[in-house]
Amino acid sequence: MEKIAVLVDSCCDLPKEYLKKAGIYELPMQITYHDKTYLDRVNISAEEVYQNLPVEIPKTSLPSGESIQKTLDKIAADGYTQIISISVSSGLSGTFNFLKVFLEDDDRFVSKYFDTKQVAIASGLVAIGAKNLVDDGKNLDEVAAAVEKMCQNAIVYFCIPTLTYLRAGGRISAVASAVGGMLKLAPIVTCTPEGAYTIAAKARGMKKGQKMMLDYAKKFIGDDKDYLIGIGHGADEAGGQHMLDILHDNGIQGKQEFTEQVGPALGVHTGPGLIGVAVVKI
Repeated sequence: MEKIAVLVDSCCDLPKEYLKKAGIYELPMQITYHDKTYLDRVNISAEEVYQNLPVEIPKTSLPSGESIQKTLDKIAADGYTQIISISVSSGLSGTFNFLKVFLEDDDRFVSKYFDTKQVAIASGLVAIGAKNLVDDGKNLDEVAAAVEKMCQNAIVYFCIPTLTYLRAGGRISAVASAVGGMLKLAPIVTCTPEGAYTIAAKARGMKKGQKMMLDYAKKFIGDDKDYLIGIGHGADEAGGQHMLDILHDNGIQGKQEFTEQVGPALGVHTGPGLIGVAVVKI
């Protein structure tokens, strides 16, 4: 019996109940301050990153080669021979390409690796879909074909109260963030088909932003009944819950639904107060 492990990076914001499951492994991104480097979710939390943002905006970087090697050794020791690897967009992070080198080089496993072209909970939902199929007894090729499809049928939208942090992280131009700041606009950020950030719209405040994200989600879902929903929030659980309520009030109900704190590595670039919606058709 071949055993399939699901490998994610910590930018996928995989919900806690899935991180606890046997056969799921997470590679921590690195979060670097002037005096110390932390491992995302291992020895630093998103809350700690947010609390420190007024003092210092840290840099984020890929999981180290050492931590990738350690994780692969652990997967082998746990008896897995096959890996489905799910990474956030290669347009936003070098993790996918770096990890691919290790997976191609490791003859202990048959690996299938995916660049989701998405970020945060959207990538996490793809991993959830993959793990569900593994647990249903599907083989590697069946899971891989379904993951391929999910990556093509995924969206994510984030409404953020300020562009300051995206600009500081070099993720968005100074002009765009200056304009946003002057007009008290809450930009809605999404991923292009190539997996880069783009501003989908600018809402006059977060309330309007949530209404716009509902419209985007509705349009994307259409008549489909089989989809997963993920809500991401930046240290604003009530805001996240409110977004889920708005979806429910408008007849949008996922097969599974998750509300998750945006992880530290993404939180560095978006700051507190973010509300995000992700949908993945399964």
